[in-house]
Amino acid sequence: MTACLFGTYDRRHSANRLLAMALAGAGFAVEELHVPLWEETRYKTRGYFGVASLAGLAVRWARAAGTLARRWRARAGAPPIVVVGFGGVLDVLLARRVCRPRAGLVFAPLVSLTETLVDDRAVFRAGGLRARAARALDRRTFRAADLVLADTAAHAAYLRELGAPAVDVWPLGAEPEFLPAREGVPAPRRVLFYGRYLPLHGVDTIVRAAALLGAAAEVVLVGGGPERPAVEALAHALGAPVTFRDERPLAEMPGELASAAVVLGVFGAGQKAAMVVPNKVYQAAAAGRPLVTRDSPALREVLEPERHCVVCPPADPAALAAAVARLLDDPTLAARLGRAARAHVLDAFSPARQAARLAAVLERRLGVVAAAGEPRRAADA
Repeated sequence: MTACLFGTYDRRHSANRLLAMALAGAGFAVEELHVPLWEETRYKTRGYFGVASLAGLAVRWARAAGTLARRWRARAGAPPIVVVGFGGVLDVLLARRVCRPRAGLVFAPLVSLTETLVDDRAVFRAGGLRARAARALDRRTFRAADLVLADTAAHAAYLRELGAPAVDVWPLGAEPEFLPAREGVPAPRRVLFYGRYLPLHGVDTIVRAAALLGAAAEVVLVGGGPERPAVEALAHALGAPVTFRDERPLAEMPGELASAAVVLGVFGAGQKAAMVVPNKVYQAAAAGRPLVTRDSPALREVLEPERHCVVCPPADPAALAAAVARLLDDPTLAARLGRAARAHVLDAFSPARQAARLAAVLERRLGVVAAAGEPRRAADA
């Protein structure tokens, strides 16, 4: 059976790459009907969500929708399972109407508009008109899909509260780039964070912890994003010894991880940070690096504190500084946690396990299988 990745989703995003690889690993013939749109702007500041910007994006999406509809009508073959990934909020509504006949419609949003724009980034004021519109759009998209995939059980519960009637869990895992073993000796006191400086990352907490650690740690922040200027200003005001470096290509990140004595996850205090396990956590664990991240119900679905990682409360610089110092001062503990985390992720979240897990969810919830033949249940309504 074919799995058709459909829409204007962010093709380069790790979540979508992992989804496509798992579908292929499960035996589906993966086809893409994709028009780039959201991925063209790497860092989405508040201005990106302003009225004028959204109006322009709406026009461009309408054009892309016409292209996608024409490409769908031109395709041949048996009805596929249609899959819409991260960045495809509007694509689900289009696929519901256009992609017929089909074997099922799957939406893997990674995050909802509400948790991102209202709860986490506070771009839209909670209770305001735009926040209510985002919530209504979330509800419509979730109900349009035959199945919504969430990365954790904690996140799945939240999506159900937003109105998703059919949700199942499929965790992210780590990309193949992070799986091979790497030789080398890390810089003795280097502490690495990388990411897009989103509120859920809690980079301000990292900077405050760096100020407390002082010369005891070499804190390196790699990446860019909407919060970076404010974080740089905070570091300057605190006199925190932090090195800022621009974003690196994904292919270079395993080497960056290998050079770090400690790798940092996320430390935001918001609901979103408590419900998700960011890709960087899987990557650090897969690479066998000692990891410090915030404690949460979602994290404990994936890693066991004190066995695979060290955790601390969210938005607590003193606790983060103490956790980092503990690992820097005890290389034996750090190495043991890193080895255990790598062994766990390579076993529980290997590409084969991820493919099998996704195949099982699709068969159980939609009755579709990758093997040739008709699906057990049509979902064309």
